[in-house]
Amino acid sequence: MSVLLLFMATLICVATYYSLRSTVPVGTPITYSGFDGVSVLFGFVAFTLAAAPLGTIFGFCILASLMLHELGHVLAYRMLGHSHTRFRLVPVLAKQPISDQPLKTEGEAFFVALMGPAFSLAPMTLAAALSVALAGPMPEVSNVLRIFAIACGTLNFVNLLPFWPLDGGKCARIAANNFWPALAPAMTIFMCAALASAALRTGSLGLLVIAGVGVLSLVRKSQSFAKALGPDAGLIALAAYTFTLAAHFLGGWTLLHLFF
Repeated sequence: MSVLLLFMATLICVATYYSLRSTVPVGTPITYSGFDGVSVLFGFVAFTLAAAPLGTIFGFCILASLMLHELGHVLAYRMLGHSHTRFRLVPVLAKQPISDQPLKTEGEAFFVALMGPAFSLAPMTLAAALSVALAGPMPEVSNVLRIFAIACGTLNFVNLLPFWPLDGGKCARIAANNFWPALAPAMTIFMCAALASAALRTGSLGLLVIAGVGVLSLVRKSQSFAKALGPDAGLIALAAYTFTLAAHFLGGWTLLHLFF
């Protein structure tokens, strides 16, 4: 079983590399922004919040997962032909966008939003497969890889929840509005109810905050673009979003089941 898992994970990584192999050399080198005192402090707080309940290794894995997620967005812009891109250390506090060129279509906006979690699938899957393969000969390394896979899956699953300003909120709205406009709000209401129920059951303040953000996202208007996806492309986009959401849910299941 471990050999099969490792083989499948390798295929995913090879496919990811093949899709992205020509993006980095395009245009100017990727620049970096946000490497200042405020961002470092924010990173330290994020690390502390993750490490306090779940351990130091988990804290570092969350930070690594955040960077991989951001890199996915950067590479998405590169694939769309944006020659000047920047990697932001802390996207929430960033004053500059990844690219100064605007996204022109709904398809481009959806692709950029989904690419962060989608790019993270390859390292998450490879880490999970290696953790199984190395459980016997290298148990300590196996444990670190297992924690990284769980952290990566959990982070990206939460990010894909259909709430604004999360990537999932952007993806769900863009895809659903093209063939069933009422679906995006319905998904948000369902997830808010599920999260609120889980928060009450577990006494988790964090889940209650996420549910509250979801409720607020219902009043947020969608950004308009010059070109819509269309019903057929919208259905394909929603399928890609759902698959990525499910994959990260499985990756982070060890931690997520404690709340759901």
